[in-house]
Amino acid sequence: MPIFIPSLISTLFLGKVIKALTQISRPFVKNPHVLGVTTNIPIDYAFPSLHTAIATLIAWIITILWSKFCYLGFLGVLLIAYSRIAYGLHTIQDVAGGFFIATATFWFFYFLSQTKEASAWSKNVNLRRKIIHLFYGLALAFLVNYQILNITYFAILTISLTLILLFNHLKPIKPLVKLIVHFERKPFPKLLGQGPLVFTWSCFLATLIFPNPIATVAILNLAVGDSINALVGYYLNHGKLTKKKKLKASLASALATALVSLQYLPPKLFLPATFVTAFFEFTEPKIGSRKIDDNFFIPLVSGGIILLTQKLLA
Repeated sequence: MPIFIPSLISTLFLGKVIKALTQISRPFVKNPHVLGVTTNIPIDYAFPSLHTAIATLIAWIITILWSKFCYLGFLGVLLIAYSRIAYGLHTIQDVAGGFFIATATFWFFYFLSQTKEASAWSKNVNLRRKIIHLFYGLALAFLVNYQILNITYFAILTISLTLILLFNHLKPIKPLVKLIVHFERKPFPKLLGQGPLVFTWSCFLATLIFPNPIATVAILNLAVGDSINALVGYYLNHGKLTKKKKLKASLASALATALVSLQYLPPKLFLPATFVTAFFEFTEPKIGSRKIDDNFFIPLVSGGIILLTQKLLA
């Protein structure tokens, strides 16, 4: 799971970014007669095939876990790729692109997990927090964008998480406490899991206030910006976490956020918000002597700036 989940989320986001950049039409757009389906007709671009990519990730997982059944996994990839071509939804280049992108992503995370650096990272609670922060945010953004996590479901998720953590505070649930402590830095907050809770509430409020594409990018500003800033800063400081922010790390986080935001909004709308929130990450604004929790204000500030930019350009 530590390999499959990051591979899956990264492949989906990378695939969507490439679709937005290449803008290659599907075969049935120019040749309607090749369309072989009457429902669930895709309206996005063709390259790469994400169905093929997901099937490829599953095939590699089967290969790692049960090598003697690997042929079944790749037979599944072949059948799915063939069906996408046969129904006029993709060309052979699209399915090949999906296969190679998924393969590259999977093996990147696989080899990363085998390094000494990965072992060192897993022992560092702050890095564990940032990695979970990153992939939790990417997952929320993906689910919100596709309306899998609509307002109702998001409200249920947020309220349920709040009630579970409050109950855990009053009457600790040992497995849950152990899990939270594994990702919680010291000194522990009064309410265990406070960080993810604030993160979830701010993302929920963003989806409540802003239109879907703006809310998605606002969530990405928090998830990608904060995490990439910390991870790049860790690298620049030669494996040490310091309180002092690095300008290069903030710029890297802004560029990473811009890259994953391309599929949702035009750059002229999200770039001001991206660089403003990167500036906030770098300067860490305070009220008096108390640092403002970026988990709460970044989605709301970035969403507000995007909405304002949209109004001004209109």
